[in-house]
Amino acid sequence: MAGRRSRSSAAEARRQRYRDLVLRCAERVFARAGYHGARAQDIAAEAGISLQTLYAAFPGKREIFTELHEFRGREFLARIEAALAEPLPARDALRRAVHAFVEYLVERPDYLQVDLREGRSWAIGDVEASPTFQAGIRLWTDLMQRGIGEGAFHDDDPELMATTAFGVMQIQLAVLVAREPEPDVDRIAERIFAQLERAFARRAAPGA
Repeated sequence: MAGRRSRSSAAEARRQRYRDLVLRCAERVFARAGYHGARAQDIAAEAGISLQTLYAAFPGKREIFTELHEFRGREFLARIEAALAEPLPARDALRRAVHAFVEYLVERPDYLQVDLREGRSWAIGDVEASPTFQAGIRLWTDLMQRGIGEGAFHDDDPELMATTAFGVMQIQLAVLVAREPEPDVDRIAERIFAQLERAFARRAAPGA
């Protein structure tokens, strides 16, 4: 019995290593060719494995693409949660979250390119299919609600504000990264934060 468990554990660990390898290599292939232009054979070649080994790890290209987004989504969500863990005023928390957002994607240019090639909207994504997207929207909605409660942000629909923030960040990040051969995370994050602050922050009355 113990021997069978050991062999089963070893087989599962080997399968997980192949899944991780396939996801890393698929990200590069999807970034170059896009989802529709990429083939399972291309991903297998990039990974240096046979097509049979690839299919033992994933049923097909669609499942690889979906898991890639969920895997990166979980990483991204953890990065944002860590940025928001410190109890700060909402405006300062927004700045930290924007920086974490920009840093994560600038560090992963292939994944950013995958999203941009496919025209995926971070503001109105496939919320029914993506638990990580839903969790991300909830985080940003809570942040907007907190800012409204503090009087720092306009009293508006916090979920609409959160999805607006996602849309602004996606568009500005895409444009700013495309302009810079070596993107500067701090400069890009500050530009995006300034744009969101203009959109959401309440201003003191003149002479106040």
